[in-house]
Amino acid sequence: MTRTNSQFMSIYLHDIPLAEARAVWWGALAEAGLDGVLGMEELPLDEQLLGRVLAEPVWAKISAPHYHASAMDGFAVRSADTTGALLNTPKLLRVGEQTSYVDTGDPLPDWADAVIQIEHTEPITAANHPAHHTPRQPYAILIREAIPPWRNVRPMGEDMVATQLVLPQGHVLRPVDLGALAGSGHTHVRVARRPRVAIIPTGTELKPIGQPVQAGDIIEYNSMVLAAQVGQWGGVATRWPIVPDNLAAIQAAVREAAESHDLILLNAGSSAGAEDFSAQVVASLGRVLVHGIAVRPGHPVIMGMVAGDKGQGTRGTPPVLQSLVPSPQSPFSACPATPFRPR
Repeated sequence: MTRTNSQFMSIYLHDIPLAEARAVWWGALAEAGLDGVLGMEELPLDEQLLGRVLAEPVWAKISAPHYHASAMDGFAVRSADTTGALLNTPKLLRVGEQTSYVDTGDPLPDWADAVIQIEHTEPITAANHPAHHTPRQPYAILIREAIPPWRNVRPMGEDMVATQLVLPQGHVLRPVDLGALAGSGHTHVRVARRPRVAIIPTGTELKPIGQPVQAGDIIEYNSMVLAAQVGQWGGVATRWPIVPDNLAAIQAAVREAAESHDLILLNAGSSAGAEDFSAQVVASLGRVLVHGIAVRPGHPVIMGMVAGDKGQGTRGTPPVLQSLVPSPQSPFSACPATPFRPR
C-alpha cells in the first residue's frame, strides 16, 4: 500500500536514536545477505591493489628470505674458525679455504654460519702485505675478534615462514602489504569486489557545474562530493544526471540504478517539502526502513531497500550535506561503511 504524504511526515517527525537506526540498517542488510563481501575478484598483484580489501586470508607460499642470506658486505666464515682471535693476536683465514667474500643479500655458503663485516677485517697478500688493491679478493684476511654463530646473517624465514599467515581476511591493503604479498610468493590476490554506488541528484532547481545560474538556481555539486567520498571509502561511484522533482522520473532513475548497483544514494527530497519524493519512491519500489534520525544536522535521512538493493536518501541542501557526510556521528557515515569494509 502506498503511503500518503501525511503518513511519511508522521514517520519523519518521530526521529529514532542513531543506534537504533544502525541496528535496523544492519538487520536489513543481514536479512538480504548484503552484510558481508559482495563478491570476489582474483587480480594480478600490482600497485593497483592499493586500498582493496582481502576476500580471504593469505598464507605465505615461500619463506622470506627463502635462504640464509648475508646481512652485511664481508667475509663468510665458520664461527668456530674465529675462536682465539684477539686484538693483539689476530687470526689468519685463507680466502677460498676458510672464508669467502659475500655482498649483502648473497646466499651464505653451505659451510659457513657467520659473516665478518669487511671493515672489521685486514686483507693481506701472500707476502703478508696489505691488499689495498684487492680488498675483496685477497690472499687471506686477518681478524682480531671471534664471532658467534649467525652473526650478520639473515636466517631463512626471518621475515616470514612458508605457511605462515601473511594478512587476514578483510584487511585493507597498504603499500607495505603489497611487498609482503610478493615476498611471500604470490602473483595474484583475491579481493572483495568494490561496491557499485549510484548517486542520483534530484531537484528542478539544480544546475550542472559550469552552467549560468539565476535566482533560485543551485549548482549541483553534492554528487561530485559524494562520489569522491565513495571512492575514498573503496567503492565505485556512478553519478546520475540531475533528475527533476517528478515522482515518476525519480522512480525510473532509482529502478534503473537498482539493476546494476549495490547502494543507491538518492540526494535530496528526504525532508517534508511539497516536492520531497524520496520516501515515496523508496516505498513504491521497496520499503522504507528509517525516515528520521535524532541527530543534527541531517536528521531527515531515509534508509530503505529497493528491489533487493540498498537505497538511502540524504538531504540536498549543500550546507547540511557538508556537515552530514564527514561526521563520524552522522547516520550517513554509519551506513556506506557496510559494503566497503567488512565488519
